[in-house]
Amino acid sequence: MRKKVLKLTIVYSKKEFPPPPFDQEVEAMQYYRLLYDGEHAEIFPRARQVAQQKRVIPRRVGIRSWRRAETVLSADNQYIVANFSSLIAEVPADLLNRALGNISADTETGPELEFVAGVVEASKPNEKIWAAVTQHQVDGRIAYRARRDSAGTVWFEWVLGDMYFPHTDGRGADIAWIEEWGEEANKQRFLRVERQRLDANGLTVKQLVFRMEKDTVMDEVSIKDYAEDHELDIPEDAEFPNVKELLCGYVANDDTLVYPRGRSALRNIDGLQEEINWTITRDSVVFEQHGKPKLAIPRALWDTVANQNHKDYGGRFVRSADLEVVSYDEKTGATPMYITWDAKTQQSFEHVTRLIKYMLAISKTSPQAAGLEEGKGDSGVALLYLWIQSVIKAEAIKDKFDAALKDAIRKCMILENALGNANLKVANPVIEWRDMLPKADSEKDTEEIEKYSGGVQSLETTVRRMHPDWSEKAIEEEIQKIQDEQAASGLNPTFTQPPRVNLGGS
Repeated sequence: MRKKVLKLTIVYSKKEFPPPPFDQEVEAMQYYRLLYDGEHAEIFPRARQVAQQKRVIPRRVGIRSWRRAETVLSADNQYIVANFSSLIAEVPADLLNRALGNISADTETGPELEFVAGVVEASKPNEKIWAAVTQHQVDGRIAYRARRDSAGTVWFEWVLGDMYFPHTDGRGADIAWIEEWGEEANKQRFLRVERQRLDANGLTVKQLVFRMEKDTVMDEVSIKDYAEDHELDIPEDAEFPNVKELLCGYVANDDTLVYPRGRSALRNIDGLQEEINWTITRDSVVFEQHGKPKLAIPRALWDTVANQNHKDYGGRFVRSADLEVVSYDEKTGATPMYITWDAKTQQSFEHVTRLIKYMLAISKTSPQAAGLEEGKGDSGVALLYLWIQSVIKAEAIKDKFDAALKDAIRKCMILENALGNANLKVANPVIEWRDMLPKADSEKDTEEIEKYSGGVQSLETTVRRMHPDWSEKAIEEEIQKIQDEQAASGLNPTFTQPPRVNLGGS
């Protein structure tokens, strides 16, 4: 019996890109990106049911010249998008962006402290955390990898989830992306792949490139020739015998045993989002057609104006300008009047509000985040309880990104030891996370002082948290001033004065 060979790496040649089973995941990511971006007319079928209408509108053809032109309004122009999907993805990003604080090595001195500071400065995690969390929520996955250039700069970067393909055995991963060259009429497409693979000897990193025809991957081409043709600086294949882990990784959202690579945070709310759009669009179309007041005039008056226009212009019609000055029928008392349409839209508005609340409940988002309820509290504790759903969700996401940031910086240390011949002690950095919700300065300061007074927090941590925008030098000076004042106040006059002496004789 012939033994079946198990393919542990991904085969690209002669196949559509992306390869299965990642093709379904990537297709879902593209769908949820359109949902997040508000391109709902592209994905919701009822958006195309909005009938095309022709409307005559004035267009300016000169500085003071106008002409009447017929314009066709498509479904894209009429379909109204109230995009609450973006809010669901961005609320956790807002909270984590506020909470992420200082990142430093887990040591007070040594080369590790300076190296981690350099990695943080080059990687800019505080500036990029919002984009990473938002994309993580939309796609259901975000990846990262450690990088080092020829100048010796080491950093880590976030990678889109549809570019990261882990191997089936967990011993490797591919980061793949498409590059295009040439003019639009004669554009060439190539698939670039960075493959990281672990074996008994350590880690191997290879650079691959394939020619593509539309979405089909063709034969592999020489990476050296490709780099020369397009003047690219592509790193050479490398082997790291002492490295026992991949220099990349990913953060999954809402992963389960069935979906270990994660799922989008928008996966259960697209139907509700479509119903919200459709309800608002339907009311808008009806109001547009019937909401404009219409002028009703007596029949005799209409005939009088129409007959006069027939004499003057050769046609029976009545224009709005013709009715600016009209005659009054003294016998019947008939005068022109406006007819207005009294639409009962309250039920529709209540229906939309219910749908929005359903969306927020399913996505674990507090109503205060959407502005449906007041989001202000008398204290930080009161505010926390108002936003508790969003905070609990964001706390779970924070734990994953805390581990990812530490892992990414630790991998940068491994890369520096392997390529830079350094001897850094590889360890996770220390990440400070602040409160996700704002507090009054007085309330925040009181909490920090109580922690310090209770002996559960150092003076340095207290000063850092009370003054997060201060420089290192300013923090050190403030700590020294506090210590000097504490030392001075510790000198008790009772103990420093000499003892009393009785000078009187007996």
